[in-house]
Amino acid sequence: MGRDSKIVALSNPYSGKNKRGGFADFERAIANYSSIDHIAASRPDEIVAALQNFAQQKVQIIILNGGDGTLQTVLTYLKHTQDGAFNPQLLLLRAGTTSMVFGDVGCKGNLDKIFQRVIQFADGDSQKLRSIQRSVLRMHLVKADTTLCGMFFGAGAIYSGILFCRQKLHTKGMRGEIGPSIAMLWFLLDWVTINKYAVPAKAKIEIDSNSLVVGDFNIITATTMQRLLMGVYPYWGEEGNSDYLAFTSIKSNPPKVFNALINILRGRAPKVESKPEHYLSYCPQRVVIDIENGFTLDGELFGEHGVNTKIILDTAGTVSFLVA
Repeated sequence: MGRDSKIVALSNPYSGKNKRGGFADFERAIANYSSIDHIAASRPDEIVAALQNFAQQKVQIIILNGGDGTLQTVLTYLKHTQDGAFNPQLLLLRAGTTSMVFGDVGCKGNLDKIFQRVIQFADGDSQKLRSIQRSVLRMHLVKADTTLCGMFFGAGAIYSGILFCRQKLHTKGMRGEIGPSIAMLWFLLDWVTINKYAVPAKAKIEIDSNSLVVGDFNIITATTMQRLLMGVYPYWGEEGNSDYLAFTSIKSNPPKVFNALINILRGRAPKVESKPEHYLSYCPQRVVIDIENGFTLDGELFGEHGVNTKIILDTAGTVSFLVA
């Protein structure tokens, strides 16, 4: 990059951490760096308007001071609305309630050091930051004719866990990965014992138009990240295409669940000879899901119990994240 590179910071003051004083801290820190423009936007239309302005200015680096919902709006604009015509590098800070994506591609460190590094990187010092490429997950809701882009799709116990986390843990001040991690451990324990709290998702899943699975599912995930909560990565299939999308489904009441779970949490295939269709893991190009329960994209909740929703999942190109 040359010295004419443009760097902007986009803040959502109402993201989880920002509401608790993080935005004021960010404003004080960035005030010392006149070469970085700072824009605050909270509503999706405000964020899109800011991005449109960045595209006109040919901004090359966007510092994202917001949560997973803010990132979702940015990715949807870049990879769906703009269809990749505007492709800046993103530097993601931890500023949301959970900030799950931050755990995979976030830029860690003191704000002053981050600002100094990004300025030096823009001036040509490529050793100050590393660039990580990730595919972007695209979710199309067929009936609503709505397309959103993100990094993680989940249903079944994942959806139940988010509801539990919001109702029982966030209200007790458990932020970041702590609350969701506790929720995940709680539901995993429930899964291998009494199987009482996690609500299975009733779904029909078509994978690359040649594999159809129907039933009740404890877990349905699709992600373009390579690290999830607590470093868990429940995917054991073989990478099969350049637009990397990891998909895993686990049916309700599968056989040998405890032994299988130990392997799954380590990203290994469950050693189950009978009923192998209960545990599936693929790297597909396209997944079509008809689901009768709620589901999530990067923590944002969609759908409802008893109402059928048809979803198409695929990828929408790649994005570059800058990390320390």
